[in-house]
Amino acid sequence: MKKLKTYLRSGGRFTATLLLAVITFSYAMFQGGFVSWFVFYSLTPFLLYSLLFSFAPIKIEEVHREITPSKLHRGDSAKVTVSFRNTTWIPLIFMTVQEIGIDSKFKGSFNQIYFVGWKRKFEWSYELDDLKRGKMQFEGIRFIFTDFFGWTIRTKVVEENKSLVILPKISTIKYKPLQMQFEHGGVAAPFSMVKDTSLVTGIRDYQSGDKYSWIHWKSFAKNETLRTKEFEDRQTQDIFLAIEQSSTKNFEHAVDLTASILQSVIKNHGDISFLSTGEKKEIFPKLKSQSRLEKVMQHLAVIEPDSKQSIDSILGNEMGLINSATLVLVTGELSKELKDFFVNSSKFARGIVCFVVSDQKEKVIEKRLSVGNVKVIHITDDQFENAFTEVMKP
Repeated sequence: MKKLKTYLRSGGRFTATLLLAVITFSYAMFQGGFVSWFVFYSLTPFLLYSLLFSFAPIKIEEVHREITPSKLHRGDSAKVTVSFRNTTWIPLIFMTVQEIGIDSKFKGSFNQIYFVGWKRKFEWSYELDDLKRGKMQFEGIRFIFTDFFGWTIRTKVVEENKSLVILPKISTIKYKPLQMQFEHGGVAAPFSMVKDTSLVTGIRDYQSGDKYSWIHWKSFAKNETLRTKEFEDRQTQDIFLAIEQSSTKNFEHAVDLTASILQSVIKNHGDISFLSTGEKKEIFPKLKSQSRLEKVMQHLAVIEPDSKQSIDSILGNEMGLINSATLVLVTGELSKELKDFFVNSSKFARGIVCFVVSDQKEKVIEKRLSVGNVKVIHITDDQFENAFTEVMKP
């Protein structure tokens, strides 16, 4: 239907141009005189060009789009350079170049007008300012050509698909091992002890609760006494990081803090797992490498505050990972549901840290709150650098 309307519109313009040529010629024939023939001959070159331009094939080749820098974060600016080559045999007059398919949430001027003539190579640059987190999709370039007076308009679309992912804004956070102190006096140890079963340091008498695989069978074969292998103890500090995605309030800042915590922990060789709680729920266990971190960042770039499940049910499915780690929850709003969850959170033995990200202009009466084994910390985006330090405060 859209193509039909385009053809009808083009046909209408061609008919109007042809009719104008007939009218001016008829006027000169019947009226006679210098003025009427001067008008006819003056319009003839423009009319002939317009009629010829209606049928001439338009060729635009070597269309290329370059975006710098290649890696972008929320709030950054980018420069987009579009280059192409005009190989049309007829000289073109006016050309408008437009980007198509760009979401309206991205700011910038996405069109440019040229006087072409015989020029072949073109390069067009524009700026994208204050980029929003998300995926920006470029679908192609639309070229609109007109003659001198706009009697004939030609349009050509060249597909040039390219996607641009804008990552969350990263803040440098001073990394410190989490050591939490709660009002009731308990102190959660900053490290948990795990056995490295690849390093045997000795044997001891069997004790109730020892694993079957730890029994030293050679010793048992000699004196028929159950003995157990002893392994080297290693200190680990696991963090299970989750972002709460049921509230739109301060959500962008919550995503920024989540991304910053992940980068800080992995950069300092800490142990961390991550869970997103939205409709596109995804878990990333035991993040260690930068390549795995990059996958999480790509995921954080597109998540939305669209969670429909309760936080209790979501985290309950991941108890295997959470029980051996400190749960760090990031949210933009301390809702009643979260408060109820904290009251009944005794099953999270190693404690919970909840960062509530608030706007700098937002007044927070109580910036810190401890309930049982939960520590709630209100934080603004200008305080992200000291996020781990805030946890250490009593």
